[in-house]
Amino acid sequence: MTPEEEKKFYEITYRSSYDNQKADALWQNSLPEAKKRVLRFKELYSKNSRLLEIGCASGYFLFEVKSHVKSVTGLELTTEYVEYARSQGLDVKESLDKIPDNSYDLIFMFHVLEHIDDPVNFLIEVKKKLSQRGKLIIEVPNVDDILVSVYKIESHLDFYFEIAHNYYFSKSTLKIVLERAGYQCDIYPLQRYDLSNHMYWMLTGKPGGQGHFNSIFSQSLIDEYEKNLKEKFLCDTIYAIAGKT
Repeated sequence: MTPEEEKKFYEITYRSSYDNQKADALWQNSLPEAKKRVLRFKELYSKNSRLLEIGCASGYFLFEVKSHVKSVTGLELTTEYVEYARSQGLDVKESLDKIPDNSYDLIFMFHVLEHIDDPVNFLIEVKKKLSQRGKLIIEVPNVDDILVSVYKIESHLDFYFEIAHNYYFSKSTLKIVLERAGYQCDIYPLQRYDLSNHMYWMLTGKPGGQGHFNSIFSQSLIDEYEKNLKEKFLCDTIYAIAGKT
């Protein structure tokens, strides 16, 4: 897409192509995940931290984390989401140009980088917004996800590869992109969907199986499956914690 087409796509088309993506519904549906993210990264922030989330949608993560830090700011392109987040009392900008340089101790990007058409140059621009010892946290889908790289379920591949994503990252390629943009980083595994979800994909070719077989599978089996995927980086998600070199 040209920059103009991309702007229109995210303002109008992108969110409307998903079910239950109205701002208020997305807020309610996403709060549980937001709470998990707040806990996952609690060691990184303090009451003095200034936090920016790029691609904040309707603001659910900012809402959950704001009591733990000094300030929160969001960046979002979808007009409806910007208005909703602001109605929740959140400070949300609509352009990276409106974000002052050297102003944030923590910058979060949850499932945003895969949408960027020039990730290296974008990350260089983002780096300008970080304080000297600030941290950038990036979460993306893992292209080495076992459903994609090993099981190769055709219906899942159709579901996984979508028009809005310009790039897909693995542990090695996410590290390469960050290093080219002038960061040093560590990459971590994350598994968001369970064994039941994977079995459901195999049996039905459809999503929606989270916890479906929990009355059959023991918790130790579920945990061991997750552990194995993460150890081998065949998990569905990876995240980086990066700082300036």
